[in-house]
Amino acid sequence: MKKFFRCCTIVLGAGLGLFLLAGFTLYLIGMQKLTKSYPDIPVQAITIPADDAAIARGKHVAATWSCTYCHGDDLSGKLIEDNSYMGAIPATNLTSGNGGVGKSYTDLDWVRAIRHGIKPNGRVEIKMGNYFPMSDQDLGDLIAYLKQLPPVDSSLPPMHIGWILPLAPALGYELPAAEQIDHNAQRSVNAVPSASVEYGSYLVTICMGCHSSNLSSKFDGWSQDDFFRMMGTGALPDGKQLGPGMPLYSEMDDTELNALWLYFQSVQTAKPQE
Repeated sequence: MKKFFRCCTIVLGAGLGLFLLAGFTLYLIGMQKLTKSYPDIPVQAITIPADDAAIARGKHVAATWSCTYCHGDDLSGKLIEDNSYMGAIPATNLTSGNGGVGKSYTDLDWVRAIRHGIKPNGRVEIKMGNYFPMSDQDLGDLIAYLKQLPPVDSSLPPMHIGWILPLAPALGYELPAAEQIDHNAQRSVNAVPSASVEYGSYLVTICMGCHSSNLSSKFDGWSQDDFFRMMGTGALPDGKQLGPGMPLYSEMDDTELNALWLYFQSVQTAKPQE
């Protein structure tokens, strides 16, 4: 009996050792992805307008592309994560106030951070969404708006990566945007707003930051009014409410909502019939 228990202890100990070794290896792989540098990314300058119409459009882009969801309504930043296992992950203060990047970022720095998910020092933005497909026009208007934000002082804690956060990118999940982007791909110069499938396919990039490509199946049996209500209020057709992890898109206008709806309908129509 003693021999049996000794064998069990050895097996369990070996299993635990292998488990810890695998976890440590994944941690190192994940940390490498979360701290990777991209010193040679080809950042192309774009035109940054300064007129009132462009700034107003940029404010709309900041809301519809969920910039305010992570960085706060005034874009002065907030903590996305703050616990022992995930760490402290602040969304940067984008204004020119104390603790903000607005006073130091050049136009190319803004393009690098938003389009490529990379900081001026070449390190990845850990929780940055994939905004690479954003058109030059929308990106220029967005930067024009960011450059004139009223300064707000902030004192967010420095970045601290917890022990569990690196495991997801090590397994291929929650990869930094910079890791997923083809930084040399072509981009749209100007995605002209229209209630069309084409414009909807451009806007759906916003959704793909969190959802998979089969998102259209979620809307089976929905009416257009159901979709509009959910996007604006978070209310589902069955009366339930979306969780806090889903940003609302009440700032989207009818043209944008119609374009997204038409796109999702076109994807459903294109599905092979069983």
